[in-house]
Amino acid sequence: MSLVKEDYLSYAMAVLVGRAVPDLYDGLKPVQRRIIQTMFEEGITPDKKYVKCARVTGLTMAYYHPHGGAYGPLVNMATTWTNNVTWVDGWGNFGSSVDGPAAERYTECKLRPSAVDLLLQDKITWETGPNYDGSRQEAIRFNTAIPTVLLNGDTGIAVGFATKLAPHNLRDVVKVVEALGKGKKIDPLVPDFPTGCDIVKDEQLDLYSQTGSGSVRCRAKYESSIQKRDGRVKDRPMVTFTNLPPGVNPEKLGEQIRDALEKGRIENIAEVVDESDLSGDRVSVVAKPGTDPEFLAKQLFAYTDLDTKYPAKTLVIDGTRPVELSPTDVCKKWYQWRMACLERKFQHEQDLKETRLEIVRGFLKAIDKIDAVIKIIRASSSPKEAITELVLNRTLKFTPDQARAILEMRLRQLTNLDQGELLTEETLLIESLAELKILIEEPTKRSEWLVKQVVELAKRHGNTRTSALIEPPDGFTAQKSERGSSAPRVSKPRFLKVDIKKGTVEQAKGPRGALILDPKEKLISLTSDGILRKLPANFKGPLSSAFTPVTLAKRELDVVEKRFLTVFVLENELRAVVLSGEDLCRSTSKGKRWLPEGAELIHFAEGSYKVSWKSPRKKGVTLDLQTKAGRPGSRGVKVGSLIDITL
Repeated sequence: MSLVKEDYLSYAMAVLVGRAVPDLYDGLKPVQRRIIQTMFEEGITPDKKYVKCARVTGLTMAYYHPHGGAYGPLVNMATTWTNNVTWVDGWGNFGSSVDGPAAERYTECKLRPSAVDLLLQDKITWETGPNYDGSRQEAIRFNTAIPTVLLNGDTGIAVGFATKLAPHNLRDVVKVVEALGKGKKIDPLVPDFPTGCDIVKDEQLDLYSQTGSGSVRCRAKYESSIQKRDGRVKDRPMVTFTNLPPGVNPEKLGEQIRDALEKGRIENIAEVVDESDLSGDRVSVVAKPGTDPEFLAKQLFAYTDLDTKYPAKTLVIDGTRPVELSPTDVCKKWYQWRMACLERKFQHEQDLKETRLEIVRGFLKAIDKIDAVIKIIRASSSPKEAITELVLNRTLKFTPDQARAILEMRLRQLTNLDQGELLTEETLLIESLAELKILIEEPTKRSEWLVKQVVELAKRHGNTRTSALIEPPDGFTAQKSERGSSAPRVSKPRFLKVDIKKGTVEQAKGPRGALILDPKEKLISLTSDGILRKLPANFKGPLSSAFTPVTLAKRELDVVEKRFLTVFVLENELRAVVLSGEDLCRSTSKGKRWLPEGAELIHFAEGSYKVSWKSPRKKGVTLDLQTKAGRPGSRGVKVGSLIDITL
């Protein structure tokens, strides 16, 4: 058992760190990093021509990623409707929000300038490790110039962990980094979706900004207009939706509108037209003459994903462990890491310039004593002997590196060296080394250098926000519009007759002995076998083969915020299950089993009953249930309402 536990833990960590969750510091999953490194090393850079995607994915799998196909991640890094800053420049059919891309043998790609500037800086100082077979060195993470993990939204599911990153605007992220470098107050980061949808200000948005977890309410933009028609045909109102929320495409939206029409939630729609093109998704909903377009827009926002929530969770890999951070905390951790990276970068540059300065001074000394240098070289029988003589000569006293550099030069180069150029280079090297010494030893100066770099990158690659912040809009109300003749027609209520004993629903001519529903209400039924069913107002037919103990006919928006208690007997013990209104509304007409196998429902009659409920986690509680049987014109039989009861 211990071996199984260890193996499973190793597998879980491998999936978590090596596949599913992005890195905190460069914002990439391993497969994305391997694709970009392969393209960079193969010279598929912005200044070169496009190459086949099949070549890139093949080399990536051969060099670094033998675990599966790499074309999907490559396409994701090239699509503008899912990324604020794309890393790959795609040529060909890379799909759309609805359609998939062409096969990799038909498409071409190369790196974008943003990838080179933001991801691929200072290759010599990358953290690297051996690839899967030890034949090459692959990057553990890139030395990114800004917190790229916040730029493009991403998702990942590992063993016991899941992440859903929200995208942010590059300039907004740079402002936070700039505030960190200057010690100023940091403004909370708000997501910026590449589709350009509006973001509603609410408590969940504040929660996300503070903790990194929360739902971001996204809302499409819309405009009302009139569709002009020829002849005696009346003009029709039209509502056009653009900048759809993330994950919502015209095809999905059309299905939701058709479903809402079939269930009677929305009326007076003549047609739905998909006007999407390369510029973005665009859907026009044409209404019947006399319909209020503003009222129709409110209905569409209420019953489709035109107004939806993006469940964000900022879970990233910090080293080798998963951490959940707020966007601001991500920037703070990245800032500390970047300061350490810059120290290593400047230290490496200092070593290179000190080596070059030593060589330049050796050349200057060789020019002054060119005759002695030539005499020693001509008298030596081998390069090794010449280097030794140049180093040991008391007059010259060259270092080994200087002697080696002089010996590797041709004689004509040595005699024609421009002493003035070497003196200028020596001066520049001395000044540069002095600046590097300050940047290495003084964190404040290093921070100023960092801020200057990110500001320049924001000017080069940043753009204005596409997602505007808006106040919470007015909710949908099924009231007649005040515009008089343009008010939408309100359909008559439907009358349903529920036979409790037979478990059937029939259409009734009038309210006597029937449930009164309008098109916006639902009939929710819990059958004796524990199957929960949600039926539209125009439903007609059997509910189950047995009687129906629970029927709720309430407006769906009223049901969501409540909880309902169902009492049953299982193994000679009285038990209960709490059904939230949200779960009730999520169920489908096909039904979902809520009760355990073998449970027997209790159907209460009129009057008050005190029952003891035995919970497996808590002590027994006595519940006072006020219940009543159905009667003509009532809203059905409700088993119990948990309003004042605490379980």
